[in-house]
Parts: sequence; C-alpha cells; structure tokens
Amino acid sequence: MTLTHDDQSRGPCAMIYGDDDDETVRNHNKIFISSAPTSGCCDCRDESLQISMPWNLQNEMKQTEALLASEMSKLSVEEMSKALDDVHCVGEAIVETPELIHRALAEFGEEVRAQSNTVYEIALQQNRKYVEGEAFRLKFLRYNMFEIKSSVSQMMKFLKNKAKYFGIDKLGRDIMLSDLTNEDRDLLQSGFFHVQQCKDRSGRNVVWFFNGFLGMWKKDVMIRTHYFLSFNILSSDPELQKRGNVLVYYDTAQPGSNAIHRLQISEHIEIMEFLASVPCRYSSNHLCLKTGKDSLSLNNAIVACTTRMFSRYSRVRTRLHYGNDMELQYKLQDHGISLKTCPVDENGVVLETVARIWYEKSVLNGVFNGYSSASDKGSDFSFDNDSSMTKVAPLDGLLGVRGNDVLLGRGTVVQFRPGNIRFRNYLNEHYDAYDTASRVAKGRIVAELSRALKSNGVRFLKVGRDEQWVKCDDREVEETIARRFRSARKEKRRV
Repeated sequence: MTLTHDDQSRGPCAMIYGDDDDETVRNHNKIFISSAPTSGCCDCRDESLQISMPWNLQNEMKQTEALLASEMSKLSVEEMSKALDDVHCVGEAIVETPELIHRALAEFGEEVRAQSNTVYEIALQQNRKYVEGEAFRLKFLRYNMFEIKSSVSQMMKFLKNKAKYFGIDKLGRDIMLSDLTNEDRDLLQSGFFHVQQCKDRSGRNVVWFFNGFLGMWKKDVMIRTHYFLSFNILSSDPELQKRGNVLVYYDTAQPGSNAIHRLQISEHIEIMEFLASVPCRYSSNHLCLKTGKDSLSLNNAIVACTTRMFSRYSRVRTRLHYGNDMELQYKLQDHGISLKTCPVDENGVVLETVARIWYEKSVLNGVFNGYSSASDKGSDFSFDNDSSMTKVAPLDGLLGVRGNDVLLGRGTVVQFRPGNIRFRNYLNEHYDAYDTASRVAKGRIVAELSRALKSNGVRFLKVGRDEQWVKCDDREVEETIARRFRSARKEKRRV
C-alpha cells in the first residue's frame, strides 16, 4: 500500500482507520478532541453520535484514540506504510536469508552469555538441545524482527515465567495438554479463544477473544491457556512466525446487559506482562466495541490498559471499531477477515458449533498430544465432585454455582461454563446410540443418562422468579437432554 498526499494530509485520525471514507473517519473519531497530538483532526467529529454517548465516556475513549493516533504520527512514511499494509491485509511476511539466520543465531548465542541467569542454566541442564535449538531461538528472533538484545531478553523472561506457572522441571521441553489442569482444558474448549477456520487474505490466523468470558476464570488458568494457545498453536509453524496473527477482541455484550465479567486490572496487567514474554506476534489487532453505554464503560478499562501495554509495533497496528454486530463484522471484512466462518452471528451470539471447530480439528490432527478423554480415564462421566463454590456470575445475583452444574439459559456466559461444556461432551459420547434407537428406547436412554448425571453430583439449574438459580425437576432435566440430542442432530446434518 502506497501512501498518497491525501492520506498523509488527513492526519492521525484518518490514519487510524486507514482507507475508510471521510464520513466513516468522522464517525469513529467523534471523541478525538483538542488534546489529540495533531490539531488537524479536531474537525473529525460526528455531533449526532456525540449526543448518544455521555461526555464522560467520550472523554475516556478519547485517551485510547489519542494514544494510537500519537503513535502513528511518530512513524516515518515507510513505517506507516508497512503498518497500514499489515492492518489492511496486504503486508508481507518477514524476508529471511540463510545468511541472516546464521548471523543472527551466532549473535544470539553471544548475547545469551551476557544475559544468562540461574533459570536459563537450569534449562540448559535439563535439555541443552532444546534450549539452544535453532527452532526455539528463531521464534524469539522473528518476534523481535531479528533485534538481538530484545530477542534474548524476551527468552529469559519467557523461561522465568514458564518456571513460575508450570514448574521449573518443565523448562527443557514443550508444554503438553497433559500438563494442563482440568480447569485449563475447560477454558481451552470454552469458546473464549477461537482460531477462525479461514485465514485472512494474507494467510494469517485470525484469533478471536470474547469479552463475555473475562473474569470467569482464575488468573493462573488464563495465563496457562494463553501460553498453550500462543506457543503451541499460533507460533508453531515458521510461516506463522513470519506472517504473524490477527487478533480480534470482540464485544459480546447484549443490549442492556450488565453481565460482562472483567478481571481486576492488576490481574489483567499480569496476564499482559506474561503474554509479552511469549513469542507470538500479532501483526494486526482489531478491538470491536458496541456503542451502548454499558458496553463502552465496561470495556474501557480493559481496552485502555491493553493498548498502553502493547509494544509500539502493536499499537500502530491496532484499530478500534464501533457499531452494532453487523457493522462490526463488515468492518472486519473490509480488513480481509472472512465472514463465512465468523464465529458470531449478526445478533452478537457466539455460534457454539463454529467456536469449537478449531479445537476439535487440533485434537484430530494430534496437536494436543497427551489429552485423555473421560472414557480414557475409565470413568463414564468424569465430572469433578467438587462442592466448593465457584466465583462465577453469568447473571446478576448468581451465587453458589458449582463447577459441575449445568445452567439452563441462553448466551455465551451460560453455554460455555465448564459444567455445560462437560455436559455436551458427555452427551456426544452417547449420541450414536440415541440417534439409532427407537422412539421408546430414546426415552429410556434419556432417563438413564439423567440418573447417571445426578448420581455424579451434577445439578441442573434454572433462573427462578427471584432471579436466583434453582434446581430443575426430573422432567426438565430429561427435556434438556433430549433437546441437546436434537440440536446435535441438526448440527451434524449441517456439516
């Protein structure tokens, strides 16, 4: 992409949104007022949209917009062109030559000796071939565009964090799925992460994160699963390392909902610091936000914190998009992201069948070595009989919900809870027997499964009149099981 005189004259507000037309730029930059670094953008405001948003929200979002625009204004024409190419899906992968790789690895080894520490020495003792291996070190070099000191510094932080969250005995090898806890695995399957089936136009993975899951999982669980996704999947292939990935942070808040869960900012900072040590590069970031009052106010702290902790490389490749679900998705399409396998429908509902595809494909392809299913463990239904209360509140006023509970209701917060995920997986194991049974036999199968679930301590809960969760009766449990089987049949027919 070549920058024209008109592009450069439009100022940072226009550059943040690339090739969007002037009206779109004005709409998106209604909060970009005189504190922005370039006065040429003061007129980029839409008065009608300003009226629909309280001043304090405009003021909050203005700071993030100003930060991104300020970073763009500091770039040279060449740097700006490269950043816009990456955002608009026409960027090129890192160009490498054998000479570059040979020289970089040699300088990397020299710098390692200068920065070596106790954790690194322990890793060497465990598996020198792994830690000094070309494939391992090139991940850090490619992430840092072959800047030697930054690459080595990142590797040292990476090993320190790996020891902290996985144990010092695992420094000399890759982390396998068998190293994760049950809660870690539940999060991987929950739908919070989604690797889109279709890559973008430039061949990059598109990774979705849904804000409705923030705060539902413990910080350490978030960190371990982020590690597994980033290191084992998103940076597993040299081509992915050279092209980078595309991040989509998507607001799944429903109109009028107050049920978005957020991590404490201190925990979010710790997660971001950890992710900065993992050599998984995002060469384009899209933060998709609904324009409702509740949505923007709930997202603002996370978005502001995230963009400030991004490296300069990431900030100039970050775009904020505002609108309803259809508008947001068309904006993503304009940036080279396919809507054919989009995991969100036009009403903002995460499509469960689509959201699980990436995980199931990875299992079939053997990416998650070491995984054991419920049947592998010799248990007909491997729920953890943990009676401790889970700190999760998908609806206002939810108290006392256990990890094994199956919640009745709609929405991603309910459907992707650990208990609901295990429930669906369990029924999938019995689907063939149910599908081929007679009508009478189907009823017996449903009743038997209902008894088996309850005998393993599984509770089925629904929202009562007082907005608290109450137990379902036997009839409701059996109807839920039968309905799930019918849904599974429809999903298989679509496939």
